Amino acid sequence: MDDEQQRVSLNLRVDLEKHAMLERMRNTGFGLAKTNRNRSDVYNEVLGYGLQTMAMKMEMGERDFERLWRFINKLDVSKFNWDQLEKFQR
Repeated sequence: MDDEQQRVSLNLRVDLEKHAMLERMRNTGFGLAKTNRNRSDVYNEVLGYGLQTMAMKMEMGERDFERLWRFINKLDVSKFNWDQLEKFQR
């Protein structure tokens, strides 16, 4: 069975701001290669990240997750040295 046969159709009511953000995420490429990604694929990707985030929240606990979330939102990730950070995983 392929992925298309395993999907479920939903009728959702989404806040206008969130809908606009999701629709902007469909735009990809530039110039003559500019196109729109499939709406279901984009929404499914966002939902997947949301589910991973919620699983992390349940694993960490509400208090620690909220502290981490506030911290992450204050970071300037453009200044990260990713190679150095990866060394901490070992």
